[in-house]
Order: sequence, then C-alpha cells, then structure tokens
Amino acid sequence: MGNGKRESKYDSGNVWTTWPRLLAVGVAALLLSPVAACSSGGDTTSETLGTEGPTTTTTTTTAGPGTTDTDTDTGADTAATASGGDCGNGEVDEGEACDDGNDDNTDSCLNTCEEASCGDAFVQVGVEECDDGNDDDSDSCTSNCQLPVCGDMIVQEGEECDDGNDDDTDACTSTCVAAACGDGVAQEGEECDDGNTEDTDECTNACTLPVCGDGVVSNGEECDDGNAEDTDACTMECVAAVCGDGIVWEGTEACDDGNDVDDDECSNMCALASCGDGIVQMGEECDDGNDVDSDECPTNCLNAVCGDTFVQEGVEDCDDGMESEMCDGDCTAVECGDGLANTLAGEECDDGNDDDTDECVSGCVAATCGDGFVQDGVEECDDGNENNDDACTNDCMLNQINITMSCNQGQDCQQECNPWNSFRSSLTGGTYSAVTLRGSSDMVGQTCSNPALANQICNNLATGTATNVQCDGRTWRIGNCGAGVEINANGNMCSCAAGWVVRPCINQGNPNWGGMNTATCNSPTQTLEVICFGG
Repeated sequence: MGNGKRESKYDSGNVWTTWPRLLAVGVAALLLSPVAACSSGGDTTSETLGTEGPTTTTTTTTAGPGTTDTDTDTGADTAATASGGDCGNGEVDEGEACDDGNDDNTDSCLNTCEEASCGDAFVQVGVEECDDGNDDDSDSCTSNCQLPVCGDMIVQEGEECDDGNDDDTDACTSTCVAAACGDGVAQEGEECDDGNTEDTDECTNACTLPVCGDGVVSNGEECDDGNAEDTDACTMECVAAVCGDGIVWEGTEACDDGNDVDDDECSNMCALASCGDGIVQMGEECDDGNDVDSDECPTNCLNAVCGDTFVQEGVEDCDDGMESEMCDGDCTAVECGDGLANTLAGEECDDGNDDDTDECVSGCVAATCGDGFVQDGVEECDDGNENNDDACTNDCMLNQINITMSCNQGQDCQQECNPWNSFRSSLTGGTYSAVTLRGSSDMVGQTCSNPALANQICNNLATGTATNVQCDGRTWRIGNCGAGVEINANGNMCSCAAGWVVRPCINQGNPNWGGMNTATCNSPTQTLEVICFGG
C-alpha cells in the first residue's frame, strides 16, 4: 500500500469473504434435503458449497441392512474452514478490521468491514471533502481527499502556479497567477505596479516611475514626446512649445526672441513683421496674429464678412462668395424651408413653412393640381394621379355624389325625405371607392375606404337592399326603419344607440331621424351628410 490506499481483503474470491456465506448455503441445503431410502437400493447425490468450488457427496444404499457406501469428491482448491461470523453482524470477527452492522460507506467502517481511509473511493462524512479513489493530484480531488484550492501547492487546471503561500511579492501571487507587470504588486525588477492600464498616472504601464522623456505624459508634464529634440512641439523639459520661450518651433514659428517687444524683428506672435503678426498695420483692417480663416479676422487681415469665401465659424454655414447650389446668398446652407428660394439649388419656391396646402409645397415646389397636396381655396382634392374616374378628377375636383340634410331636435325630418330618396336613386349603377357618414356634429365622421365594400354599400343604399358588412373597424348596416331606408355605421338597425345614423324618412312626426356621433333618437339639431365617392 505504497500509494496510501488499501487493497480490500474482502474482494471477490477471497476466502475470508467467501467461505462463511458458502458454508451457510451448503448447510441449509443439507438440512432441507430429505434422505431417500428404498428397499431396492439406489444412489443419492447431494452438493454442498465449499470455499473454492462445490463438493459432491454420493451415498449408495444396498439391499442389505446397514450397508451404505459414501463417496465424497472435494474440489482441488477447497480452503480450510475458518471460524465464526459474517461482515455486517455488528461484531468484529476474525479477519475484520471493524463491523458497525450497517451498509453506510460514509462512516468510519465500510460495508466490507474495513476501516474507512482516504483513497477507498468513499467520502467519509466530516473527515474527507472528496474521495475519488486515485492518487491523481491534478483532478477534482487531491490524493489527501481535499478539494483543490489555490494555495494547496498543487497546480490545478486554471492555475498558472501554486506556491502554497500568501506572499504576493514572489513569482506566484496569492491568486495562483504568475507575477507580471500590471498585477498591482511591485515585484523584483519593477519600480512600481498600480495594477491599471492608465499610462499617465504615477506608474507607467511598463511598471516604471514616470520621468520626462519616457514618451508618456504624466502628472506635472504638459507633453512628453520621448525625444531630445527642442525645436518640436514639446521641449526637452516636457513643456509645450510656445511663442516667447526663446526656442524657434520648427515649422510653426518664424522666429522667437524670447521677449515681449512687439516692434522688433520678431513680433510677440513669433512671426516676422507681416499680415498675421498680430499688429494692425497700414492697409489692414485687423490682425489677430493667427492663420485661422474661420474667425473674425481671416489671414487677409480684413474683417470677416459674408461673401469673402471664408466660412466664419459660428456665424456662417458656408461662404462661396455668392449664391451657389450648396450655399444661399446669406452664407447659410441651402435647405428647403429656410425661406430663401435658391433657383441654383433647384427650388421653385421657399415659403419657410411646412404647410402643404399653400402655394409652395414640400420640396420647395410650386403647388399644382396633381402634386398630391390639396391647395387650400384652390382645389377640392388632389390624389396625385391621372385617373379621372376615381374620387378626385384630374382637375382636382371631387368626383362624388353626396347629400346634406338639416334636421331639428324634437321634430321629424320629413322635409328631407324626398331629397333623401332622390339622392339614393342617383347612386344607381355607379362605381364607388369610399363612403362617408358625417355632419355638423362630427365633420370627420366614419368612412369605409375599402373600394369593394364601399361600392356594395352605395349601390345597396340606392336599392334599399339589406346590408351588413364590416369595414374599417365598423359594422355598416342598410335596411328599412319605419317608412324609410336607414344607413348606419353602428351595427344595429332602428336603434337609439349613439353613433352615426341617417333615417330622415322614419315616420311623420317621429323625431328619431338619427345623428352623427350623438344620440340618434331626439338628437340635437344638426346636419346629416352622406357621401359616395366615385371609384
């Protein structure tokens, strides 16, 4: 047991586990088998189980009294009979290390009557964390029957190292990760280690203390280009180059005399005396000393104005020197709706609003019949097509048949009965694309816009044919109510329910002539309008 794990002496075939059980079976067999005897004689054969194989006993009885021959055939490997006990009887018998009388393999005594130990593949409760029965330290259970953890000095999967200590300054950290720059612990050879990727703080990403010239802008430095060149944008003192520092910034400064005298050969702007030196000289309107063309003083030393071809930042969107396809004459970007009609940009008009019912519609196009926009006070409709037989003709006039009736509360509406029937007759044989019920109480009303259903409704209204259809979320009904024909978008005939109902011929003296989004019996005074649009 060099690996710390026992080999059970109770394995299959071992004499200590086999013979007591086999002996018990054999004895039981002998006790239960009757002894046969015949006057004519005979042989009786029985088998009993030994330790290594069966034992056969043959008994022969002859005719003579008291004559019996017995032959016993014992297997060659039969072991000597041992004394006493069964594993599991609660008594420690010979050959047993323990016997707690149960089959629980998680206590201190296994059901093989061996004492529990690490490596027996059974987890002893309260003693072991695990037991996988092997001595492999790299799997999920170590050879000392403990679950693997960082710090157990065993490098498990997912660990880079494991030195068994909490020292974060050696080669293996307490989290079992190999020490490296950026782990937050200053190791040997590192000047610092702040554990972040911020290169501009007090510790660089190379784990060195920041110094001027290391190429990293750290606290207290204006710049750091990592070179020894004093004439670029960053001096060797890690200070940003500026005019007046006595160092000519190559490519940027024409001179730098390090003084504040503005009338010498080098101005305080580090430029030779000229437009742009910051000194307004004869012939200049301004001189702000920079080469920025987008401020109030461009590089021509003239005050910035719209049309100078310089786009003044915060003031102008553009400046092409004149009106162009992209720029209006006031130096704003061309935009339909800005109120400036730019013909070079393809605008016919621009009234600066989003109203498509006036003379200038979306897209800065002059309003015309057929553009899909109804021009207020000019067109009745505009469906944007050239179909003269639909609801809107090609001259933008409504192609419709309609009736508007006036009915008074508390009175019948018999004065509108004949016009109502004439209107219905005028619908005969037409083709319709929509039908609307509306009035002075609801000028929007309800519309069936399904051409097939609208055509059915209008033609059935002409004949008074009973109708019940679903269109645009409403139930449209046609039928007789009293002495006349009713149409409604309520779903019920001859009903007083509020909604959209027209029945002026109901009966003489009957004030329940309908209504538009109001009570339909004795409803308030209003107009009732029915429109069938041509299709």
